Amino acid sequence: MKKLHPIKRTAAALASTAVLAVGLMSAGSAMATNVFDAKMAAAIAHVKADPNYKAIPMKSSAERAWFYQESQSLWEKKITKEQYVAEGAKQFPGYEASLSEFADQLVQS
Repeated sequence: MKKLHPIKRTAAALASTAVLAVGLMSAGSAMATNVFDAKMAAAIAHVKADPNYKAIPMKSSAERAWFYQESQSLWEKKITKEQYVAEGAKQFPGYEASLSEFADQLVQS
């Protein structure tokens, strides 16, 4: 087996580390997305099972995408529950209680 010059060996090690780090970062974000998606599914199942829950009327794919992104921001603690409910109320006036209940389900451990 041919030995590498120390500088080349260091460069190769750094390159391997960088590739590994990129792989771990992408796996980490995918893993986080899967955990979030599971949490969303659980929260949706909970509110669907609640006969008193007033379903939020999301009619378009843009509304559903907005809701998903806001929910993910709440779950990642980029926004507070209060911000989530306030922003949601702008999109869906009169659904503050529904937004609050969904937020509770989303953030509970």
